[in-house]
Amino acid sequence: MIINRKQLLRIILIILLLFILIFQVIKTKEFSNKKELLQAEIMKQQLLNFNLKNEHLKTINSKTKVAAAENDIKESTAQILAELKTFNLKLIDFSSAQTELTLNLNGSFHSILNFIYYLESEMNQFKIAEFKIKNGENDLFFFLKLKNELIKNEKDIF
Repeated sequence: MIINRKQLLRIILIILLLFILIFQVIKTKEFSNKKELLQAEIMKQQLLNFNLKNEHLKTINSKTKVAAAENDIKESTAQILAELKTFNLKLIDFSSAQTELTLNLNGSFHSILNFIYYLESEMNQFKIAEFKIKNGENDLFFFLKLKNELIKNEKDIF
């Protein structure tokens, strides 16, 4: 059995093509596995990005609510101080913090009573935390501490 050179060349080429084909199939499987791994990593990263975006938006919204509540306190404090004259009360001293307002006032009992009624009926966000009355010469001295119940400390929010 003599094999022709042409036939030998054909057999060698066929074997070579089979090796190339097997090599290409192996490389294709490797690339498809890499592609699946990369797609899984991309999906994980997209999910992580989505979660971080939601967390960031929640943080921004909560900070916005705190800022809005702080602005409400400033407006309410200004409104309370403006109303003192209508109740014939004299402001001796006041201090304001993030969650409370402290007032030292001077006036008649009737004026103080009307002012407290105004606070309870009109200023719903403030609750009376402490209340003291001292008798002066002609008027009463009046200490009032109001707490804002709409604002919590930042530690409670975050």
